Order: sequence, then C-alpha cells, then structure tokens
Amino acid sequence: MAQSETEPVTFEMTIDDGRTRIDVSGDRDTAVVVRSKSGEKIYLPPEDFDRPPEDRQTPYDSPYQSADGTADSPYRTQTDTTSVTGLEPTADGYLIVHPEPVTDVRFLR
Repeated sequence: MAQSETEPVTFEMTIDDGRTRIDVSGDRDTAVVVRSKSGEKIYLPPEDFDRPPEDRQTPYDSPYQSADGTADSPYRTQTDTTSVTGLEPTADGYLIVHPEPVTDVRFLR
C-alpha cells in the first residue's frame, strides 16, 4: 500500500569551506537531486528508510549509541562533515554532504 504523502519534509542547507551540507528531517522516502559545478548528483533514500525503529531489549538498554559505536550513551557527537561525503541516515531524517557548493536542490517524493 502506498504511504500517505502528508508527512512534512524540512531541510537546512549550508555551504561552507567548498562543501554543501543538507540536513533533512521528516519523511525519509525522498530523493534529493543537486546540481553543482561538476554536474548533477542524485542522493536516494537511506537503506531501510521504511523500517520501524528497533525496540529495546530491556529497560536498561539505551536507544542511543556513542559516535564510535563502542558503548551505550545518551549523547552522540555531531557528524564530522569534513570526513563524510554522501548520505548518512540520522534519527529523524538524513544528512547529505556534497563535496562542492550546490547551485540547485530538488526534492522528489
């Protein structure tokens, strides 16, 4: 059955140090098309975008994971966009880091 298109999508885009960062929240079933000096690039929805969140096993298991993935923690550091390029899923959407300044952005549902 097709998913309702009523869930909003919001994004914030910043261009800094020759890279573009696009933070998307809301409906993750979206594709993003960006245009920059080198041409057009399409970022597809994250894998398992429609998978429900996993339940905790016990009341003591944390739904959070540390940035290095070694231990449970209620805190996670900001994604380091200087070392990431491409699409990374986040808790409420996804992050796109494009390696150059973007001149056009389009969202497709």
